[in-house]
Amino acid sequence: MRSTPVHAPSWLAAGVLLFTPLLWAAAPEVPPRLEDRVADTFEGVERVVAVGDIHGDVEALAEVLRLAALIDEQGRWIGGKAHLVQTGDIADRAPRTREAYELLMRLEREALAAGGRVHVLLGHHEVMNMLGDLRYLTPEELASYADQSPTPDAPGAPRGLAGHRVAFSAEGRYGRWLRSRPAVLRIDGTLFMHGGLPPDVPARTIAELNRWVRQDLFPGNPSGGGTHAQGPLWFRGYARDVEARWARPLDEVLSRFGARRMVMGHTTTSDGRVGVRFGGRALFIDTGVSMGYGRHLAALELRGDRLTAIYPEGRVDLLAPAVKGTPSRAPEKKAPEEKAAQGR
Repeated sequence: MRSTPVHAPSWLAAGVLLFTPLLWAAAPEVPPRLEDRVADTFEGVERVVAVGDIHGDVEALAEVLRLAALIDEQGRWIGGKAHLVQTGDIADRAPRTREAYELLMRLEREALAAGGRVHVLLGHHEVMNMLGDLRYLTPEELASYADQSPTPDAPGAPRGLAGHRVAFSAEGRYGRWLRSRPAVLRIDGTLFMHGGLPPDVPARTIAELNRWVRQDLFPGNPSGGGTHAQGPLWFRGYARDVEARWARPLDEVLSRFGARRMVMGHTTTSDGRVGVRFGGRALFIDTGVSMGYGRHLAALELRGDRLTAIYPEGRVDLLAPAVKGTPSRAPEKKAPEEKAAQGR
């Protein structure tokens, strides 16, 4: 069933959450470095909630987090020790990307204080913004960064261009934060990432994977996985191709990185539901949450080997109690194997 549009709660519509003078204070002086280790492995987590691509729709993001009982009506963290994983592509295509970043940055602090975690992973749209590829920004989205630059835009330049460049630099508010995020995360045997992970990536550990991706974000390094078509931000093989082509490579990748399954965004599912393939070893959570893709609200909950899709109309068990056999999807819809997900 497709979700219906939601209305912004008062705390979001009023901007109370986001726009205060303190919020736009200068970023710390020391920028991140490629050599910095990013947290990428966690064990013993009782509950994990994963959310796919947001693309500037902060209202949809907030609604999904409420559906998953991670925030209250005031937008505050109530998830306790749960871990939230957002698999990237917060940016582009809609005006309120900046508000979505601010919401997640605040929830990151609140969750940590409560014993939980918020993990924001790099998507290819985050990398594009940091590298100055702005082809998918809307004019309103670009203009929202105008206050981030101490100097005005050049004559004839679109409003916010100078501010965006500052904001996504290594010293900027969002660039500094994003350069300290991982691309690949493992929690209790589940790998999370934006795109997918083919077996020919030049890494044997998750730390090596993340360094390979992040080296594109720091000048003076060889081209890395952040822009590579077969890197974990861009690869679509598990979502698009027939399963027979990738079943053995997927098992090889999972074994190499000590995982039982892989959870990915990036490739929009054709029916607005969480996609399940390869006998439950690959799951796809870009259901088209943002208004531009139909606002199909959904999240994936993991409790050990019990996986549940969360929708506005209720919960659907996907895998229980372990990964074996062919899991069920939402009973009212079934997509052919070759069309389990569509790209964008």
